[in-house]
Amino acid sequence: MEPTPIAEQILDTSAEIVIGDGVEALGFGSIAERLGISPRDVSDVFPVFEELFATLLTRETGELARIIADNVERDPRGGLPSRIFGYALAAVYEHPLARALYLSDPAGLNRIMRAIDGVSAVPDLTIHPGLLPALQEAGMVRADVDPTAIAAVISTLGSGISMTAPGQLLDAVSSGLVLMLERGVDAEVEDTTPGKTVFFAFAESLAVDPLPR
Repeated sequence: MEPTPIAEQILDTSAEIVIGDGVEALGFGSIAERLGISPRDVSDVFPVFEELFATLLTRETGELARIIADNVERDPRGGLPSRIFGYALAAVYEHPLARALYLSDPAGLNRIMRAIDGVSAVPDLTIHPGLLPALQEAGMVRADVDPTAIAAVISTLGSGISMTAPGQLLDAVSSGLVLMLERGVDAEVEDTTPGKTVFFAFAESLAVDPLPR
């Protein structure tokens, strides 16, 4: 079902509040005040507040997936792990709401995830455990590499970034990740199209609308 105009306005306003004031400032009252409507008008659209959280995160995850997919598609080497994860890290930093949740207020993101768990579907914000093995099967990851171990390292690195919020150092962190993956994980191939196909299959499940091809 397509979101209604008022639902989109509520989600846009919710994102603005989280970006500017943090997760704790988000509520029916603060959203209503920004929009010039009553809190009841907001709750009529999202009767359960956790559903608003879940819808906001699902939309954000889909937007990030589309940004990453667009960069992967444009890059002739885009199907390699170093490019995919480099673009993913850059997308989080460059997108205001993602940056606010992942870098500025990771504790707030954790509270959101705990709040919606069991109430609504929880968006998958982690590295899918099947992505790197699938890239290896497609010939994009070196045969002598353990993809499960690499995924664990990348996840730990992402958690560390969230905890330390390195700001301007993120460019160096991103460059370092890309360099490590290039030298230790990427297979030596000419055509990375199979890797792009694998990534699109995983990213498609995160996007609300079809990804650009």
